Amino acid sequence: MSSSFPILAFGFASPLMLWGLAAGSIPIVIHLLHRRRFQTEPWAAMRFLIAATKKQSRRMKLEQLLLLAIRTLAVLLVALALSRPTAETFGEYFQSASPKHRIIVIDATFSMGYAPSGRTRFERAKDLARQIIGGSRQGDAINLVRISDSSPRVVVRRPAYQSAAVMEEVDQLTLNDERVDASVVLKEIQELTTLAPELSRKEIYFITDLQAATWAPNQSTEVQNIRQELQKLADRTKIFWLNVGEPIAPNMAITNLRADDQFVLSNRAARIAANIKNFSAAPVSGQLVELVLDGRLADTKRVDVPAGQEIQTDFAPTFSGGEHRVEVRLTADALSVDDTRRLAIPVRDELQVLLINGKPSGEPMGNATDFLKLALAPELPNRALTSPIRPTVIREGELLGTDLSRFDCVFVCNVGLFTEREAEVLRGYLEAGGGVVFCLGDQVRIDNYNQVLHSGKQPLLPASLVERVGDIKTKGDSFEFDAGDFSHPIVAPFQGNPGAGLERTKTFVYIKANVDQDRGANIALRFRTGDPAIVDAPFGRGRVILMTTSIDREWSTWAVWGHSLIPLMHETVHYAIAGRWKDRDTLVGQPLQAHVGLRATDTAATHRPPNGETKTVQPSSDGRMVVTEPTAVSGFHQVVLGPPASRTDWFAVNVDTAESDLTALRVEDMREDLFPGLDFTYLTEWEEETRGEGQTVRTISTGTGFSRALLLAAIALLLVEQLMAWNFVGGVSLLLAFASLTLTWNLLRLNSVAGMLMIVVIIACLALLATRFRSRLRWN
Repeated sequence: MSSSFPILAFGFASPLMLWGLAAGSIPIVIHLLHRRRFQTEPWAAMRFLIAATKKQSRRMKLEQLLLLAIRTLAVLLVALALSRPTAETFGEYFQSASPKHRIIVIDATFSMGYAPSGRTRFERAKDLARQIIGGSRQGDAINLVRISDSSPRVVVRRPAYQSAAVMEEVDQLTLNDERVDASVVLKEIQELTTLAPELSRKEIYFITDLQAATWAPNQSTEVQNIRQELQKLADRTKIFWLNVGEPIAPNMAITNLRADDQFVLSNRAARIAANIKNFSAAPVSGQLVELVLDGRLADTKRVDVPAGQEIQTDFAPTFSGGEHRVEVRLTADALSVDDTRRLAIPVRDELQVLLINGKPSGEPMGNATDFLKLALAPELPNRALTSPIRPTVIREGELLGTDLSRFDCVFVCNVGLFTEREAEVLRGYLEAGGGVVFCLGDQVRIDNYNQVLHSGKQPLLPASLVERVGDIKTKGDSFEFDAGDFSHPIVAPFQGNPGAGLERTKTFVYIKANVDQDRGANIALRFRTGDPAIVDAPFGRGRVILMTTSIDREWSTWAVWGHSLIPLMHETVHYAIAGRWKDRDTLVGQPLQAHVGLRATDTAATHRPPNGETKTVQPSSDGRMVVTEPTAVSGFHQVVLGPPASRTDWFAVNVDTAESDLTALRVEDMREDLFPGLDFTYLTEWEEETRGEGQTVRTISTGTGFSRALLLAAIALLLVEQLMAWNFVGGVSLLLAFASLTLTWNLLRLNSVAGMLMIVVIIACLALLATRFRSRLRWN
């Protein structure tokens, strides 16, 4: 491949100092002035002296010429060093100005939105990228990459030889509200280095704020992956770090916002808690905190936040029924994206609970669901204490014809048999976030439950059923609940309340169960025999609960003895539906999931992010949900479901506040701790030097400049000159030693094997010289 590029592209920061090169003639002039003038005189004895020195005359002339050359070169090197030369190609050995393959990587994570002076880090990064691109020479190839969690990470994948096209892509880059696993981006960059193989000179420019959360995350595995990927890149490319961050970057952020209640009911005070953290080295007093409901200011507070500390502040708003948007805001600072945090809260006027009756009866309170219905919705004379739970009872054969999406929780009471289709319906309901409670009884077929509900890849039951324990006819043995541990949320209200009646409840028959602890099942309540009485486990977004005895008066007295059944069933409902709305709050970079039910396979859905765009989303293959693309911006998002679902779900998408800590890596930490042994160049700006008409040359200051290398070489030559004038052989040996050490050092950096071979050669030569020197001493 022919090229018209010059061999070297030099520049001089102080070109006037080049006049110092004339000083290089001084040693030559001195040598000429001091040449000895002699006249030939015949003398008989001279013929013996001439014969003795004739053999040495040529060697002496050569030694004098070499000594003169070293003196002249030392002066020239000092003059060049004072002129502060620069080179577009730099390194230990100068390379030719052949075309380069440049990979420009711009950090697009949300910390790059920090704008202490009104101009963001991201805008400064784009300016640096434009300067690098504008300084590219004809024949240079350019790739453009952004550090982002969402696609596309590689903006210009095919190496571009026209800088104007890459400039346009830089102009269109936008900042995302996300943080990223940097090792994933580095792997994609690794693939780019294999492109344009005809260009051997490859350079990577990381334009970033060097935030520790991105490049040195707390997870040691991520740090190790980043270090390994960077080392792979350093082996084949030259790496530049262009830091656009500030040494000191104070920041305040809301790190967490939550509703302490598992669900929110209308016209009741909800507990909203916000965590506020000061990432600065100075305390903040009187920080304004605003509560905004559905776009309207609802409450304000002022708090003091110590330096580097996190505090919690609480609000207690009330809501009407429906979808509501909750925001907590701080006064905007230089990084505004983390000054607001959001919640999407569906507020219910009442909870709808479906009761499946597996044992119909014409007798009063004889149905399997009668006592449960009364416990969930007690008929109290004081209407102010009316339960918000609204139970609906169906027969077991009506399950397939019932739209379960209308209900928050389903109780399966003493149902004898299940079909595969019925089990599939319950699985879909659980995956959508519903809660299912299985209450056993005398109608239950253990073999059917194990085969249909506890087999396959997705077992519904959190335990397998073994056998009945006890005899209802004789009631010879009774089994009490173990009061030793009431830490589970379902039975937590009974802890410290021995008079509530749960411990005095007698159970005559239950079904022994083996708990599936490997799938996260927990025992909420035990019998004193050690067998489980209540077991729960997660399933999809929902939760399944198993009660191994009945909740009527057939197998136990808790329906008619004491007051334990009412609070226990209410706590069971609250716990079962806790996951129904948990996916309404997520982080940037995650997709949104809206569950539409088994009947909505043809439902059309649209996703409306905060920027006003509208994207069509298709239901999944089974029709149970719609899943959007990963989100890229924070704010309130909408998923609008068409008929037959016909509803709109709000989602709160927040930033991961690990990026809110703007602590940046120091170059010392990078070299010594994070990336030891990694060869890279650290920069804080990109310098421009103009030379000639319309010709622009980009130069980089590496901190160990060209001038320093020239001065070191001049000092080395002066040492060699002194030794050579006294002992020529010793001076030459010192010169060879300096050259060998320099060559060995660079070979070790480029190729450890070649460097080690060079060391072996030097040692062998030194040993040979020492042997010959000792031989001459013995000969003398």
